[in-house]
Formats: sequence, C-alpha cells, structure tokens
Amino acid sequence: MQFIKKSSRKSPRVSLVLLDWSVRESFHLLHYLSEQTVARDDFEVIVIEYYSRVSDALKKFESQVDTWIVLDMPANCCYQKHLMYNAGIIVANGDIVVIGDSDAMVKPSFIETIIKAFEKDPKVVYHIDQFRNLRREFYPFNYPSFEAVLGEGCINNIGGKTAGVLDSEDPLHSRNYGGCMCAKRDDLIAIGGADMHINYMGLICGPYDMTFRLMNYGLREVWDTEEFTYHTWHPVDGDNYVGPHDGRHMSTMALEALASGRIMPLSENEAIHLLRTGTAHGSTEVLDKLIPINVKRDWDLKNIEANGTHLRFTSYKTPLGAYKGFRIVSESGRVLAYPMVEPRSQLENGTQNPVFEGATEDVVKAKITKATPTTLALIDRVAPWYVFPFCALSSFYSLSQRLPFPLPRPAKALLGLMVIPFALFALVGFAPKQLIDKLRRMKRDSISMAEGLDHIAAIITNRMKWGISNVGNELPVLLTNRRMAIYFFRLLQFFHLVPRIMIRRVVDVDAVQSVLSDLESEGWSGQLLVPAELFGRFNAFIRPAAAAQHLIVT
Repeated sequence: MQFIKKSSRKSPRVSLVLLDWSVRESFHLLHYLSEQTVARDDFEVIVIEYYSRVSDALKKFESQVDTWIVLDMPANCCYQKHLMYNAGIIVANGDIVVIGDSDAMVKPSFIETIIKAFEKDPKVVYHIDQFRNLRREFYPFNYPSFEAVLGEGCINNIGGKTAGVLDSEDPLHSRNYGGCMCAKRDDLIAIGGADMHINYMGLICGPYDMTFRLMNYGLREVWDTEEFTYHTWHPVDGDNYVGPHDGRHMSTMALEALASGRIMPLSENEAIHLLRTGTAHGSTEVLDKLIPINVKRDWDLKNIEANGTHLRFTSYKTPLGAYKGFRIVSESGRVLAYPMVEPRSQLENGTQNPVFEGATEDVVKAKITKATPTTLALIDRVAPWYVFPFCALSSFYSLSQRLPFPLPRPAKALLGLMVIPFALFALVGFAPKQLIDKLRRMKRDSISMAEGLDHIAAIITNRMKWGISNVGNELPVLLTNRRMAIYFFRLLQFFHLVPRIMIRRVVDVDAVQSVLSDLESEGWSGQLLVPAELFGRFNAFIRPAAAAQHLIVT
C-alpha cells in the first residue's frame, strides 16, 4: 500500500470516498466538486485504487484530490469494493462519509445538501438517487449540460425526479443504492464497516450492505427527493466475477442481513475491528491490518471461480436461506439451524442457540423434516396440490383475458373455456416442446410457492411449540395481494391447522404504513410476521423501532 497524496485538511465535515480498480476512464465528478457552494475545507476527496495503477485520468484532477491511496493488490486478485470502502472509512477525517460514483455529475448544491441533511437529523443513512442516460454520444465524457442528460436517452426521469424515488411498489430494486450513500463515520465503524465476506467479491456488492445493517442498528433510511446525481453511458468496467444475488443483482447476503436484523458483518475487517473496539484510535495505527493476510490465496480470481461455494462454506459464516421455519447458517464447516420465532430484537445480539446441527445442509434439513409435527407435515403435503391447480387456473385466466374481443372479463373467461382447450390440443400436435417447457416452468414455480407457504405456516405453528404468544393470541401476517396465499391460510385457519392469525393485505408502501398505523392505534404490542420479499421491498418505510421490537421476517 502506498500514499500518492495524504490529506492536510484538519477538520472537513464530509469525506468523499471514490473507488477505482484500474478501470475508471474519467473522474469528472472532481470537476463538479470544484464548483460547490460550500467552502473547499468543508470536504475532502479520498481516492482508493485497488491494484497498482496511478491513473492518468485522475492526474488531470489531482489538485482536487486530498488523499490518494494505491493498495497494490496483486493483479490476479478479484477486486473487492468492500475492502476499498473500509480503507476510505479508516482514513476519513470527516464526520460524514460519502461513497459515490467518481464518474457522475453533481450540481453545486451537492455537498451543502448532504451537510444540511445530517444537521436536520444525524441518525440517518442518507442516499441520493441517480439519473442515468444511455446516449452514446456523451462517451467519452464531453461535459453535456444537466438538461441534456435529463432529456433524450434518460431512462428514469419522471417529471424531474427519478423513477426510483417515486416508486412505491419495489423501491429496493429501482433505486441506485451505490450511486451516493452517506453515513456518519462513527456509525459505520460501530457496525463493523463493510463486510469482507467472500460473497462480496466482484460485481455483487455495494454500500447497501452497510445501509441495511445501519437500519438494523437503529438509523433511518432517507432518500433525497430534490437532489440527484447524473450518469452518462460508458462501456462495462472490465471483467466481473458475479457472486450470489437475487436475480436482479442485489446481494442475497445483504438481503439476509436486512431480513434477519443482523448488525455486524459476517467477516469484519481487522483494522475496522481495532477502531470499533477502541484497541486503536487512529488510521496510522491500523492501516497495516487493512488487507487480510490470506488474500493472495482466497481472492485469486481463478480460485474463486473454481471453488467459490467451497470457500464460502468452509472459511466464512454464511447464511444458506430458510427452511420450514428455520434459518440455516454454515459456520466453520458446520451447518446450524435456528428457529425463526423470535422478534428481530432477540436475534441481533447473536446469542440464540441452534436447534439442529449437521455436517451438510441436506443433513440439517433432514433433521428438521424428521422433527416436523404432524400438522406441518400435512400442510407440506397439501400445499403443492393446492398451488399447482391455482397456478394453472391463474394462467388460464390470464390467457383468456388476451382474447381479442371487446367483452367483459367474466365473458372472456367463459369464452376461454371453449377456445383455449382447442389451442392446447393444437400445441400438443404442433408445438409439444413449448407446451412441455410451459408445464415444467409452472411445476417449478408451484414447488417454489408451495415451499414458501409451507415455510410461513411452519413459523406460525412453531410459535406455539416455543411458547411464544401474541396479545389477543392473534398473529398479524402481512401478505401481498396474492389471492393464492391468502386463500391458503384462510383454508388452514378453517380446519384449525394453524393458530389464529390476522391477515393484512398490502400492495404498496401506503398499505404498509396504514397497517402499522392501525396496529399502533389498537395498542398492539405483539409480533408481526412479514415475508422477506415484502420486507425487502418496503423496509425503508417500516419504522426501525417497530422492526427491532416486533418483526419476524421470513
């Protein structure tokens, strides 16, 4: 590791951390930072280069750089943004740390807006969303106007605001969590900094790992609705190793932290640990501990691509998902299962004891299945037979509504009863492969849905086994407006297969807020069951206090 430059600013209010792994072609953000409305001493700029390149593109703006660090990582090592985040947090002199794009455009009010946001409420993790334009004539970057970036080719401009900040249905995936994330340095150190787990190598990573854990720590996630950053098209930044994600490039490990209420990283950087525990007090005391000693072996790109799953399993504590009311985790070659019946607040301290243990995930799942009560075993058998016909009928109904006739929906469904069977016979004769592929997809989706229903039913039922009760003996359960799930649990209640539950339908942010307000006005102080997918979509709008005290997230 070497310092090209070291900051001489004594007390900046904001530290901007910019990353490079020998791929950045432009650092034009620094041009826009030279035009800010605040004094230059109010902020510092920190650039972290992962490999050994001393960037010519950065030299053009060297006067705007306060600290420039080259980590000198071996060329065969996969890049790890979280290591660079931690380096920036360690050397930052500012009270507020900002992690953002070095090739974004910002308006002169950018830094001032961040400072005022924390003056208004210091207990926040603060994000600024990003407009993105795909017009290739802006590459190489040629300093277009803000109006030009917002115009033709902008994929997320809705009336001068990003589609993400206006999204009330799935903001988790529509907002750019990596574009600009801001938090207090002390808070970032308190949660153990960025997680160094091997799952965060390469492309699937981001500051949202810290955002979610800061929320579990008690901070509020806030997105500015007036200030934005602006990004123009450039080619993909080099080769990318892709770790575990949810299908839309959001890390499954970060989502697990959000759902489980976990505050600390699964793999804490040793230098951050020394600062967090008070063992050391300054960056100069800990920087020699920043880079793990095993990186040349574990982070070798060929080694990760060949043995990534093995490394995650044997060397790191790794969440493996949920199964029949249990959260499964691998740790040091063992697999452990914890019951998902306590509120998040009881899980955060890490003192919960596992119920099942085994050498492999399959062994632990077999133990859970063997110990499953008769009622849950019955639900497990019934769920697939319930879900598949429901999916088939839903698919049939959707097809019927595509019939090109100006008829009411019920009439189209009735007409579909007559027309679609002939179409199916035609597929059998002329396109059997398409029909078989469709049935296979339907079967796969049905199995996944049935497993999800079975899992939620197990959590509800296990509450009785583990002696947990709610006020009024009713457990409020939030479900999206998927009739299949709602009818399924109504059916289970009718036959007394699950305890009394109170189903609340939610389809957007407003519905979530309405349910929480209703429960609060009713004096509710028990638990609330929220599917992980639903919690992930609406997490920013569920009050941290309620989340910490009451939520069970599946």
